[in-house]
Amino acid sequence: MALKIKTKWHLALFYKSPNDPAIERDVKRIENLHARFAKNHSDGGYLDDDDSLLKTLWEWDKLVGAGAWKPVLYFAYKKSLNSKDNSAAANESRLVARLTKAANQTIFFTNNISKLPEEKQTNLLNERKLKKFHYFLKYLFGRGKHTLSDEEEKILNLKYLPAHHLWVSGQERLLNSKTVFFAGQSLPLSEAMGKVSDLQTTPRRALGQNIVRMLKENSEFAENEINAVYTDKKINDELRGFKRPWHATVLDYQNDLAIVENLVEAVTKHFSISREFYKLKARLLKEKCLTYHDRSAKIGKVPKKYAFAAASKILLKAFGKIHPDFAEIAIRLISNSQVDVYPQKGKAGGAYCSGGVGTPTMLLLNWIGGANSVMTFGHEMGHAIHTEFSKKQIPLYQEYSFTAAEIASTLFENFIFDELTKNFSKKEKIIALHDRLQDKISTIFRQIACFNFEKELHEKVKSEGFVPKEKMAELMNKHMKSYLGTIVDLTDDDGYFFVSWTHLRRFFYVYSYAYGELASNALYQKYKETGSPSAILKFLSAGGNDSVENILAASGINVRNPDFFSDGLKQMRNDLEQLKKLF
Repeated sequence: MALKIKTKWHLALFYKSPNDPAIERDVKRIENLHARFAKNHSDGGYLDDDDSLLKTLWEWDKLVGAGAWKPVLYFAYKKSLNSKDNSAAANESRLVARLTKAANQTIFFTNNISKLPEEKQTNLLNERKLKKFHYFLKYLFGRGKHTLSDEEEKILNLKYLPAHHLWVSGQERLLNSKTVFFAGQSLPLSEAMGKVSDLQTTPRRALGQNIVRMLKENSEFAENEINAVYTDKKINDELRGFKRPWHATVLDYQNDLAIVENLVEAVTKHFSISREFYKLKARLLKEKCLTYHDRSAKIGKVPKKYAFAAASKILLKAFGKIHPDFAEIAIRLISNSQVDVYPQKGKAGGAYCSGGVGTPTMLLLNWIGGANSVMTFGHEMGHAIHTEFSKKQIPLYQEYSFTAAEIASTLFENFIFDELTKNFSKKEKIIALHDRLQDKISTIFRQIACFNFEKELHEKVKSEGFVPKEKMAELMNKHMKSYLGTIVDLTDDDGYFFVSWTHLRRFFYVYSYAYGELASNALYQKYKETGSPSAILKFLSAGGNDSVENILAASGINVRNPDFFSDGLKQMRNDLEQLKKLF
């Protein structure tokens, strides 16, 4: 397939227009499928014998593969392109409510399985004819003690829209509509935040101050939003019996709790690495101290800018060397208008990849043109390749965990980096190595500092009932300082970055970045040592058919080793020492 550069989403891949009759037909189809499943199985007969359970599990798999969220995604994507599209926001909320109500009809199925007696659970896990569904059953059994009654689960599902989604969506839409004044022009917030690291010291700090000033001015809604969604989570955790606020996320992300806590402890103990890095950065920038806006500053410029078409060719060459299917997937998505490239006012900031079972995989970028844009492109295309490879699984296992997702995306960053820098001069390679280490510092240490911030904020919301925005900013600075060190001078206003940090609303998501970076580094080293992509292909093709730890183990990566994360961090210290010697 020849590459055709297309830079705007073609949402007709979903529906012709917001008024397309196919939207209502699809919603009704999903509602009818759930109603039919409920009618056929609400008597619990599927638990009478193993053959009945097997047959019903296959029916459930078919229901999962019906593409239930396609209508919602269509309007969510329209909203991503234009935060002021109130019609899209209203339709998204309306359809979320309808489809949640439909799904509630069949909630009994997984609930009943999750609450089976332990002896019955053991028997089912040992039954060979149920082998295909072994992990699904094991996952449900693990959730059983935190699962409420059918009626209670329905209530929690229904209240998610007003108690969480609408709050977070409102905050995102507010920020997506904001601009920051700089150099005589008004920039969309996402573009302004993307520019900071590429500027020289004086304009960088000026733009950074303008950004935090704007965030502080718009912090009142965020104050109420965060208190609302954190209180809602507290209620949910108490009802479900989760002892710590991060436990639910770790269970949802299909990770072992002890391994995640080992990760957080190991990284926090090694904050000295990131502090040393920023001391080196201050020397390289010839500054006695740094500001918060200097944390991602360049120590020099690789002057080359990349047009999106040129970057696409770099990406295809890098991925094609590893395996031809990787390049083929990228060509197909770019050529089929599944990548929206350039920033514009009202468009969602940052970048993401999104793809559901039975729906097209879509990438959103905010292309500026520097090397960071190319690396982000590789990161998101890594998610897309993972999504496409996971389609080899049955629908039930096509959805992979968030932690597995971050392993795939950061892995593909390594391949982009190798291709991007191979023709650099010695000076350019030194700058690129610094920038790469800086990215890893942010991915690992900054994200775990944020995890620690979330822990404390959840505890304060729980104990105090309401945390004012000033206190949130103070806590943010406290935990950012913990990994940045004393060389970075934070102002009170810098703490207002909590307003725009979207992952704080996806509770404890941030640990998946650090986990993903360290695990993907191990996969990358395995590839470099063997020259074979077999371990990578095995990981990508697994989808969600097992826990993250088991999928990694099958690819030869043992994160259960108590020293796994510490050993990975020691390698980062070695990279830092090597960088010091180069200067």
